[in-house]
Amino acid sequence: MSMVDKTFSQSGFALLMSLIVVGVVLSVGLVILDLTIKQVRLAVTTRDSEIAFHAANAGAECALHWRRQDTVEADIFNDAAVTGAAMPGVRCFGSSASNVAASGGSVINGIPEAEQYEYEFSWPPGSPDRCTRINMVVIADSSPVSIPESSIRALIPGHSFGGGKTCTGGSRCTLIATSGYNQSCPGAGGFGYGVVERKVLIEL
Repeated sequence: MSMVDKTFSQSGFALLMSLIVVGVVLSVGLVILDLTIKQVRLAVTTRDSEIAFHAANAGAECALHWRRQDTVEADIFNDAAVTGAAMPGVRCFGSSASNVAASGGSVINGIPEAEQYEYEFSWPPGSPDRCTRINMVVIADSSPVSIPESSIRALIPGHSFGGGKTCTGGSRCTLIATSGYNQSCPGAGGFGYGVVERKVLIEL
């Protein structure tokens, strides 16, 4: 009788140990799987973030180029970027701009020569997988002007210029904000799932 009791007791202990070992192995496996998934997601996010940042940075360089080009071709108070006329032939990354908007007249109260320009590019040509949006404000006045930060934020949401911007008389101030995305620009509606946005801000 005591021999039977001992057998039953040993069988129950073996089953318990088996369940413990299986539970530990399963837990370790799930932890490793979770870490692997997180590492893959982090790698994908890092790649998409780099694509978006370079799209924004490239947009800033292109905006500076065609801003300088526009100035070279006309004097400071009559060039396209301070008269509210769209700058013709703007191209970046081998693509022509789409969704072009040029705001003529003053876009800042009390400053007659303050214009805003917005351009959008999907690139590279053929198989675009990124989007660059450029938002530029150009101020040119014969007298010194001070632009409060609230006015700048109304034109370039989400950006801080550290208390506003002061432009000396007879000069031209340029504020450039570019946004880069890891997807091509949507023709209508918003971006798809997983979009990453990075921004670059330049004051001149």
